[in-house]
Amino acid sequence: MLLPPLLLDTLREIYQRQGSALSASPLRTENQLLLLIEALPEVSHATLETLLMSYSRAKASLPINLAYLLALEGEILNLLGVTSAVRPLFTPPVVQTLQNYLPWFRTVSQIVQNSLGSALVRNYWLLTRPADPWLRTIPVEIFYTEQVLPRDRYLNNHQQERLQTWLEQFMLYCSRLVPSLPAEATAAGIPVPPQLLKAA
Repeated sequence: MLLPPLLLDTLREIYQRQGSALSASPLRTENQLLLLIEALPEVSHATLETLLMSYSRAKASLPINLAYLLALEGEILNLLGVTSAVRPLFTPPVVQTLQNYLPWFRTVSQIVQNSLGSALVRNYWLLTRPADPWLRTIPVEIFYTEQVLPRDRYLNNHQQERLQTWLEQFMLYCSRLVPSLPAEATAAGIPVPPQLLKAA
């Protein structure tokens, strides 16, 4: 069973970059990739497709979360039975603002709000907020209503990571109450914690 062409291209790109340490010959690498896909059990094919779709959506969406993309690459290669320690030596900085993250937070809030209501959404944002003084300066209302306008600000790497962690913790918590959350978030191009991708 082969992957759809676009997903195969995405996998080829990941494998050629990460698997370059495994083989000096591109043709051998390509053949290895096809053999690895064919050797996967049926159930793993579906997981591989889900991971690749998440990767493609995350790569195309803003803000670009490089750490998340690398984590997905690792999950994909692990699924194929390939372990590569290859990582870029230098990642160019990506300037992000709080405003860039709001579409993800608002979309996830809307998915949960459709099932549980806005009062619970507010409580779950507060409940899952990591213990970080900077995050306490963000009013959670900006995540589920456009009537509250956020004060935009540039984010350093630590702040971006903390926002990503908050989003992941919210999704992990709420996915127990809204089982469709991982699939709906994935369809919207939102980075979903890898442990929820199997459920998506």
